[in-house]
Amino acid sequence: MNPIERIQSDRAQARRLDDPNADLCFLALADSSGHASVRTLVLRDISEQCITLFINRTSPKWHIIDQGGDAELLIWYPSVQRQYRIRGTLTEIDAKTIATNWQRRPIGSKYLDYVYEEMGAQSSFIDSREVLTNKLADLKSGIGSDELSVPPSATGVSLNYSSVDMLDLNKEDRIHDRQLFTRTGNSWQSNVMIP
Repeated sequence: MNPIERIQSDRAQARRLDDPNADLCFLALADSSGHASVRTLVLRDISEQCITLFINRTSPKWHIIDQGGDAELLIWYPSVQRQYRIRGTLTEIDAKTIATNWQRRPIGSKYLDYVYEEMGAQSSFIDSREVLTNKLADLKSGIGSDELSVPPSATGVSLNYSSVDMLDLNKEDRIHDRQLFTRTGNSWQSNVMIP
């Protein structure tokens, strides 16, 4: 079995079932000191080679990624009762791909990238939410949505697979099916695990 085809199929099913996790994933990072952090991200593309995520260089997660910290991605589809833990290497996406995909982002997310450029890094402190909403309103009144272009801090990463740990919770006997898929070249090896 190809685990990537399974993830793609499960994602399509999750979308049909209006699963709120269909387009989300959870990225766990550990910095060079071993401090772990987890965040929810929009799951962009899932291809045979990699998973694509778009982030901002001002984000604390970018600093961990840029320093070569360890990463694991979790995909959980409650509607199909399957979880995937994905390991691999993170590499920055080229500027042309960023520019093309940035244009497909929701308008609010585009303006938020401008906030990072003008107001402060992602996760920095501000006095109130009103400060943020006022800044967004100022940006929207000064720059039309058709005038927005990719700011320098917008970037993305691809997670190039090395392994996929699949946990299937659909078994009637409540003994879950768990398999570890390891990638060698373009092929996958599968080992059954005790859940």
